[in-house]
Amino acid sequence: MIEVLVVGYGVMTRGILPHLLRNGEMSVFLMSRHLTSPPYPEVRLIQETDLESLGDSGVDAELTVCRPDVVLGCFENDAASRDFWTSPHVTAAIARNGSACIEMSTLSPAWIDAWHGHIRKAGGVAVECPVTGSRSGAAEGTLSAFVHQSVADARVETVLNTFTRQRYSFGTAGHPTRFKLVYNAWGAALLHSLTAFVPALRTTLADDFDVAARILSSDGWMSLVCASKLDRMVESRFGDPDFALRHMVKDLRYARGVLPEPNPLLDLVHDSFAQALAVHGDEADYTAVTASGIGRS
Repeated sequence: MIEVLVVGYGVMTRGILPHLLRNGEMSVFLMSRHLTSPPYPEVRLIQETDLESLGDSGVDAELTVCRPDVVLGCFENDAASRDFWTSPHVTAAIARNGSACIEMSTLSPAWIDAWHGHIRKAGGVAVECPVTGSRSGAAEGTLSAFVHQSVADARVETVLNTFTRQRYSFGTAGHPTRFKLVYNAWGAALLHSLTAFVPALRTTLADDFDVAARILSSDGWMSLVCASKLDRMVESRFGDPDFALRHMVKDLRYARGVLPEPNPLLDLVHDSFAQALAVHGDEADYTAVTASGIGRS
C-alpha cells in the first residue's frame, strides 16, 4: 500500500482525490488548513497543526499522521510552495521516507530550480509536474502533465496514472515549468484576442452572430479556444471558475522570467488580466478578461 499525502484542498486536488481513492493501492491522507472533517470517509485528514508531527519519528503512523511514500503538492504560488517544502518537519519526513515529491503547481523558474535542489538534498525524488486541463480535466482524470523527475520511481507512475491521460517527459529540470509558463501566456494572449474581434462580429452580424459563433467554435484556427470559452464570454458567465483569474495573473507575472524583455504583447496581456482581476475579484474565471470587450459591443 502506497501512502499518499495530498497537500491542499483546492479545485485541482478536489478533482484528483476520488481517482486516488478508486485505485485501491493507496492510503490517502489530506493536509488542509481549512477543512475540519475529511471530504471522503476513506481520507485521513491531517490538520495544519499536525504538521510538526511529521518530523517526529516517535509518533505512531496510525494516530494522526502518515509516513508519506508520495507527497503531492498543489500550491497558490511560490511562497506557499516554499513554506511547505522547506518546513523542517516536511524536510525531515522526506528524508526519513525517501518520499517521491510531486510538485504540480505552476511556479517561477527561480523557485522550481531551487526546489529541485532542496528535494534532492533531502533525499527525496523530485518530480516537477505542472499540469493542464483545468477543473474538468482533474474531475475526469484526464489532465496532461509536463514532467521531469530526478529518478524513475514506480510510486510516481502509480499515482500519476490515476489522474493523467497524457504525460510529456522533459529531460532537463525546470523545463516543464518554463514550457508551462510560455504555454499559459500564449493561451492568455489568444483569449485576450477574443476581446478585440468578437464584439466587432456581434455588432456587424447582429442576428447572424449565432452562425458566426458556431463557425468559431467548430472550424478553423480559433475553434479550440472558442469551443471552450466563447459561451462564457458572450453570456458574461465568469463565476464558478474552471481556472481562477488570479492564477493567470500570477502565471503571466512568472512568465517574465522566461520570455525576453521588452515584450509589449506580454505587457498588454498581463495588464488586461490584472484590470479584470481588480474588477471581478480573485474567484472569477479567467475568461473575465473578455468582459470589457463585451461591454463595448
